[in-house]
Amino acid sequence: MALASAGCDSAHPAIASSDAREAIAAMSSLGCGTCHSIPGVTGADGKVGPSLEHIGSQVYIAGMLPNSPTNLQHWILHPQEVVPGNVMPDIPMSDTSAGKIAAYLETLR
Repeated sequence: MALASAGCDSAHPAIASSDAREAIAAMSSLGCGTCHSIPGVTGADGKVGPSLEHIGSQVYIAGMLPNSPTNLQHWILHPQEVVPGNVMPDIPMSDTSAGKIAAYLETLR
């Protein structure tokens, strides 16, 4: 039940609860928590990449892109295009999934 309600509380008002659940499920199935610590995603306690706890309030993504929903979605889909050779792989996913993940991450302030 924790997974179903994660991301649906008042701390994440900017994203619909069904979209939050879909974003959390996508991040879980894609293995994002293997490298990142992500609030609301069970088992997401990775130490390879940065914690995403306050990603929504960060000024830049990967030290390169101004933080916006569009840029965050682009980074999620194409990190190797943005910063070639960085450790985040390009992970195949739909634009819709990437958009929902970006929207969820934007709420993490």
